[in-house]
Amino acid sequence: MFNYRIIVLLSFALCISCARTEDSFYAEDVPTKDVQAHELDTPGFLLDRGNLNIHIFANGNFTGEENWSFVKDISSGNHSYCHPDVQYFPKGFHGYKYWMVFTPYFGILGESAESERYENPTVVVSNDGLNWVEPKGISNPIQKAPAPYECFPFIKNKENRGFWSDVDWVFYQNQFYLYYRGNFISTKTLSSRGAKNNNNKTKLMKNEHRTIVRQKSSNGIKWNALDIVYTSSKPYAPENSLLLSPTFIHNGEKFVSYEVENNTGKKNFKGPDKAYVIRRTSEDGLNFTDFKSSKIVNFNNKPWLDINKNYSHWHIQCSYVDGYYFLCLNIGDVNQNTGDAIYLAYSKDGLNFLVFPKPMVQKNAYRSCVFPMASDQENISFGAILGFKTGEFKYREFKLLKKKLDQKIEATNFHVFN
Repeated sequence: MFNYRIIVLLSFALCISCARTEDSFYAEDVPTKDVQAHELDTPGFLLDRGNLNIHIFANGNFTGEENWSFVKDISSGNHSYCHPDVQYFPKGFHGYKYWMVFTPYFGILGESAESERYENPTVVVSNDGLNWVEPKGISNPIQKAPAPYECFPFIKNKENRGFWSDVDWVFYQNQFYLYYRGNFISTKTLSSRGAKNNNNKTKLMKNEHRTIVRQKSSNGIKWNALDIVYTSSKPYAPENSLLLSPTFIHNGEKFVSYEVENNTGKKNFKGPDKAYVIRRTSEDGLNFTDFKSSKIVNFNNKPWLDINKNYSHWHIQCSYVDGYYFLCLNIGDVNQNTGDAIYLAYSKDGLNFLVFPKPMVQKNAYRSCVFPMASDQENISFGAILGFKTGEFKYREFKLLKKKLDQKIEATNFHVFN
């Protein structure tokens, strides 16, 4: 009897241990070192050059539709711009220095219940950063809005309403790598719009709340079919994860991605923050580390907490130049599912970031981007497209001194992690 009880107790303990292991699905923590926000200098990045004017018609038609009521002119004062990301070519690329991907959405379009029909990846070009047009020969949007029959319901007794969002791109080895997020779009639809390959077949096993997809182009005009990058379930992410605002760079050795994950209390993060930024890596820009192999990004000062204790990361965008990583952070009240301020953070290892204490924008901002325009031994020159919840984009330029960045990084004694 005694041995039998011991066996039962050991079996019970083992079952509990296995259950706990199954419930726990953590990204990897990285050691951090505190630094005081007042130790950091604020660069002169607060002066705008002007508002963007994007001369384009936003097309909200589903595949096969030609309804002109869903084609809207969003030039000038319509304020319907969202999710910018820019690649800058000092000598020009096919006649233009600035190439931007964005999604029409806010403002007049955002006031409509059908606004998500317009939130599709769209490419435009410019030579002054203020006035933008479509490159000749392109057919925007790059991916048309999914029709209700191409989606699955995410709210009971509501119409199927899937959509694209959160565009971001990389230019590497003379190719654009365009990434964006599919929301509540069926595997059947993704398969029909995607490349016919083993990657897609393997990753499209079931309907996912969210799917990160990729398209490639050598000229920014003609685009390859979709490839599936990762989805919102194990092993890629916690079940039905947001996969919010993924952003990508190539650091000369590998692709690096960052994304925001809300802290839902489901044993995915050990800390108290409202949201976390995680980093993944990839050799080919298609197969990235899964969630348990990803690393949690440290922000060694968080000036936004002095404004609002509920503030955390909402949307992000990354850029890389000369060994420096930069994150453009849209910070807001995560409990309200929105952003508000824009902060700029920098790092040398891509995991431990310092944040400039003064925001680039303090109120009513949304996903924005910064991009390197030139660099030498002393300076890095940047452009920035700042997105606002009004649907406006503003253009800004600024410089950062490498010496000052290095001094602050070295003062923290950061350990560099690969």
